[in-house]
Amino acid sequence: MTGLRIGLLVDSPLKRQYLALSAREAGHELVASLMLDQCQADGPAPDSADAWVVDVALDPDAEPPEPVQALLEHSDAPLIISDSSEYRPGSEEHNAWLKRTLAKLRQLAGDINLQRVPRAKALWVLAASTGGPAAVKDFLSSLPPGLGVAFIYVQHIDTSYTGTLVRMMSQSPYPAALASDGAVIQANQLLIVTACERVDLLDNGTVAIADEPWGGPYAPSVDQLVANAARVYGEQLGLIVFTGMGNDGAAACRLVRQRGGKVWAQTPQSCTSTSMPDAALATGAVELTGTPGELANRLSAHCRASAQTLIEEVRPYESPAAH
Repeated sequence: MTGLRIGLLVDSPLKRQYLALSAREAGHELVASLMLDQCQADGPAPDSADAWVVDVALDPDAEPPEPVQALLEHSDAPLIISDSSEYRPGSEEHNAWLKRTLAKLRQLAGDINLQRVPRAKALWVLAASTGGPAAVKDFLSSLPPGLGVAFIYVQHIDTSYTGTLVRMMSQSPYPAALASDGAVIQANQLLIVTACERVDLLDNGTVAIADEPWGGPYAPSVDQLVANAARVYGEQLGLIVFTGMGNDGAAACRLVRQRGGKVWAQTPQSCTSTSMPDAALATGAVELTGTPGELANRLSAHCRASAQTLIEEVRPYESPAAH
């Protein structure tokens, strides 16, 4: 769902090779790969792709070639038009151009996916390390379905266990999936962040997979992801620190509290490893603690109260004379 159906229109086989490979590696599906001199004048079918990448040499003093004009006039899909002819393939300049093009596709993927699925109004980040999978599974399984919030799960774990983690978390009322480029932070879904791919949240509430690795000693990094999420969600962000070794998430606790969000933690007595909850509690930002089951009950009550408040805020005014 998160990748785009991409059409390519180019004027050289080498351009097609580089763009096709890069698009596929970024998770997009190639539905058309056309050479300019082989296109008919009326251009490629405009409805066959979510977006078109057009990489052809254009004369600024002349009209675009007819296939390009046909796309501009008849396609509802967005077009990314550029000319990489001046860059030597494999050069630093060419790699930078490819990176810019893929960044545009990433933004497009998020915008298009948002048209299909709206972003969640509230986000809760679940942070854990040692003993985390069992605790987070207990928490999620104790939640009622349909709370209307999104979850992102940041777990320190070897990448070889990623598939197992997704299957394990999928047994809860909230479907689990790996965070991927263009994915929408949507209500009633759990996105799992892995160590091998740094995840950023864009301002429109979609996921972007960064080219750079996670910074600092932890991968994935709770502090890094939450700093990003706090910018996007502000007071609608919640953070729960579960069992784990180390102090990842301590800085995140302070930041979420400063932005007006909620900071909770698992009680150290119920943890396999107390380091992460202890570090969170030491910040003074944690306002509530409990076992995974107790935290689930409190979140359920919190979401019900928030929904009731929203209903009361939008309820139309009735004058006393109407009664």
